[in-house]
Amino acid sequence: MPIMVKNDEARRALWDLSRAHRILDLEGHNDMSLGHCSMRDPWERGVWLKRGNIGLEEVHENDFILLDFDGNILAGEGVRHLEWPIHTEVLRARPDLNFVCHTHPHWATLFSCTREKLMPLTNEGCWFTGPPPHYLTTSDLIDSPQLGKDLAECLGRGEAAFLRNHGIVSVGCTVKEMTLCAIFLEKACRAQLRLTASGLKHTPPPADEVEKKRKNIYPRRAIDNFWDYYNRRLDRLEGTLGVDKGENQ
Repeated sequence: MPIMVKNDEARRALWDLSRAHRILDLEGHNDMSLGHCSMRDPWERGVWLKRGNIGLEEVHENDFILLDFDGNILAGEGVRHLEWPIHTEVLRARPDLNFVCHTHPHWATLFSCTREKLMPLTNEGCWFTGPPPHYLTTSDLIDSPQLGKDLAECLGRGEAAFLRNHGIVSVGCTVKEMTLCAIFLEKACRAQLRLTASGLKHTPPPADEVEKKRKNIYPRRAIDNFWDYYNRRLDRLEGTLGVDKGENQ
């Protein structure tokens, strides 16, 4: 089936989403051909999801399939990820969101094996309006609409969730927010686990200071700046490797 992208703006959005996958690979989120991000279709036909059987670093703008909210493939070529209900059910439950990511980054996946609350010990931890919840229903694949609904309920109004002994989910209104959320979650988990392992006494900043830091460190202009930085890093790497960056280059 040909990919049904209706205009250049939507194609650009998929191009950005493909780059988000490759940026996440740079930041340690790759796990063979596992992990996937999605975008709400602008015309409410469903969800654009990375096709299966390719790694994050291999994703380009034509590597997406369009699913309706029941998981039926409407357009695109390739295998549907088994955990497609993560994306359909979270986006169904959260009309304020447009992007969903599920990956298995090292430190955050280790953190998902605990029941600890993530603390805003570093600047990255201040991204979150509250500790990301732990989804405890199963450590297995979230491969049914009911499990996806359970996850969406656990996520609530938050920016991310830990999947028990499995990985993470990060979300955003924009592809920038989704990507940075996943990156910062991994960094915050790494900081907390390493600091805890050190045995040194540690405390997070007071709540009012955390809220102030969130506003000061992550305004819209900073989010744009960080996204541009990661894209420059990606361009340098892919330029060195001679990788084709796609028609929207």
